[in-house]
Amino acid sequence: MRRLLQAVALAVSVASAGCTVHHSRQAVGADLEHVPPGSSRFVTEDDGGLLLFGIISLSEPDHYSVLLERARRKHKCGHLAQGQLDFYTDHWLIVAFPVARLTLLCEPAQHAEHEGD
Repeated sequence: MRRLLQAVALAVSVASAGCTVHHSRQAVGADLEHVPPGSSRFVTEDDGGLLLFGIISLSEPDHYSVLLERARRKHKCGHLAQGQLDFYTDHWLIVAFPVARLTLLCEPAQHAEHEGD
């Protein structure tokens, strides 16, 4: 019985252990000339996928252009600037979760509309 409990404890500790591997970080835009100071805020949009054994892809994270459009609509942005795209993977034994995260500045739509006045 004691060995069974030790085996279960070992299995639970191994199964709960995971690690995150950061792949890359890249800027996707740097247009800030017309953004008034204090009018923008940072927003984040992300999406994940699913890998088995690190090689069989069941789903992949969305492309950064999809993440940009989702952020624009969700946060009601008139203009997006200073985008940064991060890729990382959370590994959990036989399954892994690749994640794409986009962080950027969102200028509210009302500020973008008044820019042309």
